[in-house]
Amino acid sequence: MWNIGFMAWRIGDILELYAQIDWIRNAGFDAIGFHASPGIPNVWQGIDPARTNSSERHYLRQKLSAFTSCEIHAPFDLIVKTGNLDTIIERLSTIIEFAEDLEVSIITVHGELPSSSSDEFETWQTHLDKLDKLAREAGVKIGLELMQNFEYLNIPHRDNIGITLDVGHTYLNNGQGYRPYGTIGGLVRSLKETLVHVHLHDYDGINDHIEPGTGIIDFSDLILGLSAINYKGFICLELNPDHVSPERIQHSLEWIKQAIKVS
Repeated sequence: MWNIGFMAWRIGDILELYAQIDWIRNAGFDAIGFHASPGIPNVWQGIDPARTNSSERHYLRQKLSAFTSCEIHAPFDLIVKTGNLDTIIERLSTIIEFAEDLEVSIITVHGELPSSSSDEFETWQTHLDKLDKLAREAGVKIGLELMQNFEYLNIPHRDNIGITLDVGHTYLNNGQGYRPYGTIGGLVRSLKETLVHVHLHDYDGINDHIEPGTGIIDFSDLILGLSAINYKGFICLELNPDHVSPERIQHSLEWIKQAIKVS
């Protein structure tokens, strides 16, 4: 029903990004994600748009063409929040241009909502309008990865900015992200068309980014919620290579396909 992707980071001992891309495709994934950041030497690797010349971009675009969909994850320190929004938009514009050049459809960026009763909320919304315009002109969608209060992003609705739902993170802090909506499926149903992307991993109460089916997340309810809203994006597995081996990554792909099939 949905294409399943995998987020390049490090796969077992595989570190070099292009080798990861090949592994992900050969493992049977239809889609892919990677980080717009050089990463940490010998720990994980992405790619820095500012240091990628035209020939490297051409090569990367060719590699990504093997997938039906692709996501770029903005650097972790780039958070859409009040305080320095002009600088944030400027940095994001570079990543948006990079995504357009590579024909990537989704950019995920972390976000923090201001208080809805403060003047900062109006400023935050004004900058979202600017960001929406940049994304629309580039033909990409931006998924803000929030932890809670997701409905505030829909005031008003914007065609090119929505939610990247990190399912595992909604279970942190005793389910602080999803419990106001009843269940994880209830959260998904509340998001409706605002949901543009999904990051998938399990959480066991201690560790997140672990293999699906080994923790406490209600994947059946999640899948039913996605079906109920006719979700049209893809699902990207985000698994920690320190906890999930390459063999278990491949098992996770088959596990989630089966879970979708029976739900």
